[in-house]
Amino acid sequence: MTTITHLTSLSQLDAILGKSTTKLTVIDFHATWCGPCHAIAPAYEALSRQYTNVNFLKCDVDAAQDVAGRYTISAMPTFVFLKGQTKVDLVRGADKAALENTLRKHNSGSTPSAFSGRGQSLGDSPTTPQRSQNDGAKGSLVTLDPQVKTLLVFLGAYLLFWYLSR
Repeated sequence: MTTITHLTSLSQLDAILGKSTTKLTVIDFHATWCGPCHAIAPAYEALSRQYTNVNFLKCDVDAAQDVAGRYTISAMPTFVFLKGQTKVDLVRGADKAALENTLRKHNSGSTPSAFSGRGQSLGDSPTTPQRSQNDGAKGSLVTLDPQVKTLLVFLGAYLLFWYLSR
């Protein structure tokens, strides 16, 4: 279930901020005609489900011009971070990493869920396991990237065939 509130007026925003003087609030200023706004929307929704202790708001800059005017929004998407009525940070553009890092930075140091790790998605590079100083060269082939291992195998095979064909 998404926990995003869509803002329509300054009075609605002031009521929300008045109830949460110490709670972090993030406002996504977007427009219906903005391509990058549509691209970042699923990530913003996912963060709203992950960080249940944060107020997530959305503001269509064309529908609620008074709200956008208060924060002098000039580019979409823009994410404004508030603690109570105080603006503590801003992320301009559809930058998922910057959005998540800024959210983590201002979220009072609490973890968003029971899992503290970032996890891994398809296409992410694997994390290198920590080795002790005593491992030396013994484990170096084990920790190589699979693509490097494949390259070394082909290079070895090429050199072997070259040597045998002389």
